[in-house]
Amino acid sequence: MVRALGHPARIEIVRMLAEAGDACCMDLTRQMELAQSTVSEHLRVLKKAGLIEHCGPGPRSGYCINREGLLWLKQVIVAL
Repeated sequence: MVRALGHPARIEIVRMLAEAGDACCMDLTRQMELAQSTVSEHLRVLKKAGLIEHCGPGPRSGYCINREGLLWLKQVIVAL
């Protein structure tokens, strides 16, 4: 999880999802002014790390924060 957050764009995606509640890849692409393929790759890494998850049905569904994953990460960091 920490490695996934090692890129500034990924931190920004997590921050944007925390504020918005959820967003689709295209929304994030417009806000970040990055290529869609780049944003998709960042989303893939964050999802694989357990920091975000799909929200809603279908392939065009949005992404949202995985609250349980983020809580687990917070607990681990605090325990350090």
